[in-house]
Amino acid sequence: MAQKNRVRGQILDKEYTISAEETQAHLKETFELVDQQLTQLKTLRPQASTEELAILLALNALSDQLKMQAKVDRT
Repeated sequence: MAQKNRVRGQILDKEYTISAEETQAHLKETFELVDQQLTQLKTLRPQASTEELAILLALNALSDQLKMQAKVDRT
């Protein structure tokens, strides 16, 4: 079983701690990307709640994942 790494990061000025098998560098980069994208969405939709922003981000991420999977399937 791989060792789990614990990393703290901030998303929309709130601190979170996650534990995963990915490297600390990967987890920190993930925190930064989530914070960056949620901040962008908040700028575009300032009236949206944090929950709504998180759902929009999840939809965007899964849409991107499906597009990438479709490209892989075509090759």
